[in-house]
Amino acid sequence: MQREDKIELTQRLIAHVDNNSTDYAEDVLRVPFSAFNDPELAESERQVVRRFPHIVAHLDELQKAGDFITTTLIGTPLLVVRQPDGSVKAFSNVCRHRGAKVEFAESGCKRIFACPYHNWSYGRGGDLRGMPHAEGFEGMDRSEYGLVEFPCEVRHGLVWVVPTVGAEMDIAAVLGDKHDAEVIDTGMADSYQVRKETWKLDMNWKIAVDGVQDSYHLCQLHTKTVCNYLEGNITALDVVDRSWRLVVARKSITEVRDADPDSFDVRDYSLANYTVYPGTMLVTEPNHFEIWTIVPDTDDPNVSYCTIRLLSPKKPETPREVRILEKNWELLMATLHDEDWFVTKTITDNAAHGQVKELIYGRNELPGQLFHNMVASDVVELERERSAQTASTG
Repeated sequence: MQREDKIELTQRLIAHVDNNSTDYAEDVLRVPFSAFNDPELAESERQVVRRFPHIVAHLDELQKAGDFITTTLIGTPLLVVRQPDGSVKAFSNVCRHRGAKVEFAESGCKRIFACPYHNWSYGRGGDLRGMPHAEGFEGMDRSEYGLVEFPCEVRHGLVWVVPTVGAEMDIAAVLGDKHDAEVIDTGMADSYQVRKETWKLDMNWKIAVDGVQDSYHLCQLHTKTVCNYLEGNITALDVVDRSWRLVVARKSITEVRDADPDSFDVRDYSLANYTVYPGTMLVTEPNHFEIWTIVPDTDDPNVSYCTIRLLSPKKPETPREVRILEKNWELLMATLHDEDWFVTKTITDNAAHGQVKELIYGRNELPGQLFHNMVASDVVELERERSAQTASTG
């Protein structure tokens, strides 16, 4: 972080602590409760979410050429493969012959991927290599029948994919020059993946994202956990197009009120959440990183999926370093399962039967307002595109 940015951010956070304030929106936002339970709206949101990048792997999972993982991203089956030149490619895990799944293993290392149905085979680069009884397909141009490829980029040691063919992909541009440089400075690109886990949540995906964006609840809900370390309702928000940096003050931040700016790192006195819209969060803490990916279910608006990766700046080398990371994970799990998700699941439960027409996002809930306004705006734009397409074909 640049020196002037560090000074400005520290002063903003300390001023908020002194004034018991935060960065505010211009007004309250009212969101229809039905926005969390409407199947038609949920389908439009899924189409929106498919247009944006999501994290599917850490480079620790793809260390050498031929290493692969398979996963599903918003209903799209993926085969993600490390290439001989060190890059990573992402393909649809669907055979171009009759549509069967090509690779069934969750991970491994291969030179050739062969569909078990008729043994059509593909190279690491997705090219169609072979087909038994090729005479039956005489005249077919093999070069046109490789695995379908999706936009894929490695940035900050993470593998990003847009599950839409031909979509644009530039993570540095999405984060913006300043924020991308800040993430580089954290050393995330050289991090070690300590843990990774995925949960199927009985809640709408926007409710799950809301929880990671909300500092208002930190010292209301988490009185015995997170509130011991972080200031509730004390944040600084900076927005770059479709990404933003949300910084939460730690209880200790006033210790550097009069300190020489060159004598400390503001990251040691805060928690920074770099959100890449719509549901990816890079959370930087003093001794570890948390990488969150939240996506909607392909059918049910009341179901979503959350993947969390715990990363360490380096591979732990001592029992003490291992214990510290384990305690960080245990605290996160206790906070999520016993507090956050325990409570926020009731929002989904109440959406259909609570007899409440709208929810209120206060001026102090600026990140939540930003997120919901973006989703709503993108759904409107999607509907405009659909209407235009219908008109042009009609």
